[in-house]
Amino acid sequence: MNQTIKIGDSFALPIQFYDTETKLGMQINDDMLISAQIINSQNQVIATPVITVYPDQETDAGFILLEVPVSITSTWKAGSAQLDIKLSISGNVRHSQNIQFQIIRSITQ
Repeated sequence: MNQTIKIGDSFALPIQFYDTETKLGMQINDDMLISAQIINSQNQVIATPVITVYPDQETDAGFILLEVPVSITSTWKAGSAQLDIKLSISGNVRHSQNIQFQIIRSITQ
């Protein structure tokens, strides 16, 4: 992931879940629950990304797309932020990951 995002830019991040033993993509199915939130440095939730599972899980096993509309990123303040992603299967967390990034102001208007 680009370690920075400008205030008001589109936020679209592809993520792949994979099996740590086989190193292959883990096909996403209906038994899996994926959730994600973005918090700022004050631990305030600033976005809940829209999660889209890639439709062809044979070819694109484990891939999802996380998106936050510009209408939300335009309200962000400059500073550090953290994306938290969780994958649960039958109520058990199978994968949890945090990704740090910086929100920077846009100079060009």
